[in-house]
Amino acid sequence: MKTLMLVAGLALLSSHPVTARAGIADSPVPILQGQKAAHLFSVSGVVTAGGLGTYFSCTSVSPTTVVVSVELFSDGGEGPCNDASAVALSVAPGATVMFATQNVNSAFSSVQLLTPTPVFIGHGSARILSTSKGLVCTAFLADAYNDPPTSMAALTVVSKTKQRGS
Repeated sequence: MKTLMLVAGLALLSSHPVTARAGIADSPVPILQGQKAAHLFSVSGVVTAGGLGTYFSCTSVSPTTVVVSVELFSDGGEGPCNDASAVALSVAPGATVMFATQNVNSAFSSVQLLTPTPVFIGHGSARILSTSKGLVCTAFLADAYNDPPTSMAALTVVSKTKQRGS
């Protein structure tokens, strides 16, 4: 009788679909350069298409060096498009770093490319990860192929996944 109940219980459990984890809210946060990181900020409206790139600028306000990275997600809600640990940078106190989705040879110097080759993202999202909460960031879209850029637009950066109403 116990065996029959066990088999019935396993059959019932296996009949329910497992929800896949993906996207900025529920993908596991990766380890950055061997250190535990946290999801600090989210950005919607990430684009790498039509000559536009997305740029993320972050300044450390921490008294110690922190590790920072940006994780990209496509419009389909799947897992990340890049390896956040591989592109993570150490940021000294008071220093600023910039990450980009494409063309690091633009008007913005010292840019860390987020993917080895451009990945088409029509309308995606990103999350900014760090080993410390002592970080302030902005994000913007810009013309990736002209110096200076012929167009730029600010993107809203929200705390984790909570956006306050206006």
